[in-house]
Amino acid sequence: MLVLIAGVTGNIGHKLVQSLTERGHLVRGLGRSPQKLCPETLAALERLETCSGYDDIPALDRACAGVDAVVCAYNMDPRLQLDGQLLLLRAAERAGVNIYVAASWNGDWSKLGLGKHEAYDAYVSFRHHVEMTSPIRPIYMYIGIFAETMFSMFGHGHVGPDMPLVWDSDTKTINIWGTGHTTWFWTTEMDAAEFTAEVIQRDDAAQGGFWNLCSGAHSLREIAQIYERERGIRVKLNIQGSIDELEAKALNARKNGDKRNYHLYTGLFYQLYASNGDLNFRKLDNDRLQVSGTSIEEFLRQHPQI
Repeated sequence: MLVLIAGVTGNIGHKLVQSLTERGHLVRGLGRSPQKLCPETLAALERLETCSGYDDIPALDRACAGVDAVVCAYNMDPRLQLDGQLLLLRAAERAGVNIYVAASWNGDWSKLGLGKHEAYDAYVSFRHHVEMTSPIRPIYMYIGIFAETMFSMFGHGHVGPDMPLVWDSDTKTINIWGTGHTTWFWTTEMDAAEFTAEVIQRDDAAQGGFWNLCSGAHSLREIAQIYERERGIRVKLNIQGSIDELEAKALNARKNGDKRNYHLYTGLFYQLYASNGDLNFRKLDNDRLQVSGTSIEEFLRQHPQI
């Protein structure tokens, strides 16, 4: 197969290059900044199509020409998630592509309506619009929360120094709302790429649909215990309040915040819907794929800076 990765320079994009090429597929990249790719990744591409932005229609058409599948690995800017994805999907339609992996790799937002979680609203809108207007049936990858995001690695997802985060690396503290016993589904970025590559090459890929996949599932208290065993360092548990108090705090932050800077408070909603179970998977599809997930212990060994 020849697979186009749009947003190839991002965290998931460049990992997908490795996962797909190791399976014998050709990979074409689409991106604005080729200098972000390491020489090895750049050399692994069939070619890199550069674009001036998500609305560069000629570049989108050139990138989609002759490919068997398109993966949208755009980042979490809502303009990319909705406007950019629709333009990419239309280019895929014009090129006769039947396999399209939508930008997703997050919690199961199918259970959330518009306005419940700003970071997912563009995904929800894209899904419903495509169902009404396109012959393509996208693949959506639900993976819970990225391990990189859960452990507050800057530059991964909506993680920044001004955000409410779960993990404080400096003080080795996990910030908990509620009891801390609710199961969180989590996935490493590399595993997400591996899952995606496996789904793309399936015979039923063109049928699209939703995949619920994860590296592991643990409560925050369990994660603290695993960290302590692996690192030999005591983890502090900062119980911040009840789930009801978290909901009130999140809604108040939204009321008094600026929608254009929703990332400043959306971390509260991530924690709310993970801690109250709303984002929990109703089923898992791991047994349908030949991919072994990374354990937390392995992830911590790969990232000694955490």
